[in-house]
Amino acid sequence: MKNLLSKLPDNPKLPKRVIYYLCDGEEVSLSVDAIIVSIPVPDWNRDLSPWTAPRVFLDGEDFGGAAAEYLRSIEETTLQTESLFAYKPESRGIAGYSLAGLFAVWALYHSSLFDRAASMSGSLWFDGFTDFMNDHRPVKVPEKLYLSVGEQEKRTKSRRMAQVEACTLRTAEIFRGYGTDVQFEKNPGGHFNNIPERVARGLQWLAL
Repeated sequence: MKNLLSKLPDNPKLPKRVIYYLCDGEEVSLSVDAIIVSIPVPDWNRDLSPWTAPRVFLDGEDFGGAAAEYLRSIEETTLQTESLFAYKPESRGIAGYSLAGLFAVWALYHSSLFDRAASMSGSLWFDGFTDFMNDHRPVKVPEKLYLSVGEQEKRTKSRRMAQVEACTLRTAEIFRGYGTDVQFEKNPGGHFNNIPERVARGLQWLAL
C-alpha cells in the first residue's frame, strides 16, 4: 500500500474529503466532490476478518482474523502518504463491499481516523459481530454511515449468511442511536448482482 495518493493533481483546490475504498484492485471513477483512493486487499479472508471463524463454504477458506494488523497498516500508510503530499482532508471515509464492508464498519470501533463509512452488501452476518457492536462503542462516532443489502441476499442455504439483512438493519439501528446520519438501501437481486452500481451509490452518498 505505497503511494496511495500518488495520482493526486498539483491543485490547491483539492476536495476536502477523501474516501478509502477497499477492493480487489479495480479503480473507481466517479464525478463526486471527493478523492476516492482504491486500496487493494492482499487476502480478503485473512485481512478483513476481525477474528477467526470457520469457512462458509466447503471449498472455501477459514477466516484468519488479521483485521487489526491490516487496519494498522492502512492507518500508517494513509497518514504518511497524506503528509508526503501535504494533503489535509477535513473528512475521511472508509468503504467496502461484502467482507470489506464488514471491515469498514468494524474499523470505526478501532480507529479515530474515519468519520464516515459505507458498507455495501457488507458481511455484517459475520459470527459474533452483532454482539460485538451491542457491547462496544465506536472510537469515533461517524457523521455518516451508508448501508445496503440485496433483496435476495437473505435467501441463501447458509444459515449464517441468511442473517445479513437482519444484521444490517441492526447495525443501522445501533448507529442511529449514536446520532449518525444513516442511509439504508435495499437493492434488487442477490449478493453478486450489479456490484459496480451498488458501490457507486454508496461512495456517492458518502461524498455528499
